[in-house]
Amino acid sequence: MTRTLTDNVALVTGASSGIGRATAYAMAEAGASVVVTARRTDRIEEVAQRINETGGHAIAVTADVTLEDDVDRLYNAAIAAFGRVDILFNNAGVSKYGPLDSITADDYDWMMNTNMRASFLCTRRFLPDMLAHNRGQICFLASVAGLKGLPNETVYCASKFAQVGFAQALDYETRETGVKVSVIAPGGVHTEFAIGTGRSEGDPMLEAMMEPEDIAEAVMFALTQPEKARTFLIGMRPMSEPL
Repeated sequence: MTRTLTDNVALVTGASSGIGRATAYAMAEAGASVVVTARRTDRIEEVAQRINETGGHAIAVTADVTLEDDVDRLYNAAIAAFGRVDILFNNAGVSKYGPLDSITADDYDWMMNTNMRASFLCTRRFLPDMLAHNRGQICFLASVAGLKGLPNETVYCASKFAQVGFAQALDYETRETGVKVSVIAPGGVHTEFAIGTGRSEGDPMLEAMMEPEDIAEAVMFALTQPEKARTFLIGMRPMSEPL
C-alpha cells in the first residue's frame, strides 16, 4: 500500500510533543500540509518550522481546544491558510492516575474537558465541511483505558470510554457520506504524558513503553487505507504490558 497523504490537509491537536508531534512529522513526510495546534506556542512553532525547513507545508496555531472560541479561531486559521481540512487528528489528552479518593472535581473536569470536550468541539467544527465534500477522515487518539477499566484510572477510563463511544456513533452517522472514522487505542507510550500526575520522569518502566513514532505509524496505517476500506479500531500494547 502506498503510504501517501499528498494533496491532503491535516490538523493535529496536542501537537507540541509526544504522539501529536511525531504524527505531524509523519503526515508531512507523507505529503500532507499540516496545521499543528496546542497551548504551547514555542513548541508548535518549532514543529511547524521543522516541517517547513524539510520541504513540507505547515502552520502553527496556538489554541486551547477545550474552548469553543479557540476552536472557531483554529478553524478560521486553517481555512485561511489551506482552504480546507481533510484529516482531523483528535490527539490532545491528559491524565491523572491514582485511587478515586485522590481525584478531585477539578481533576475530573480537566480530564473530561481535554479528552472528550475537545474531541467534540473540534469534530463538530470541522466535520460539516467534510460532509459537504463527501470525504474526510477523523482519527481519535484514545487508549486501552477506553476499552477496559483499569485500577487507579477511573476518570481517565471514563473519558476515554466516552471518546470511543463518540467515535463509534460518529462512524454510523458519517460512513455513508464517505467520511471515515478511526480510533487508535495504545497502552503505555514513552512521552511526557502524565509526568507529575501519576508518572515520574526517569521511571525505568517508561523505557519499556512504546515510542511516539510507533503510534504515529498506526495513525498513518489508518489514514492510508484504500478508498473502499476503513480501519475503525487499532489496539496497541508494548511488549512489556499484558493484555
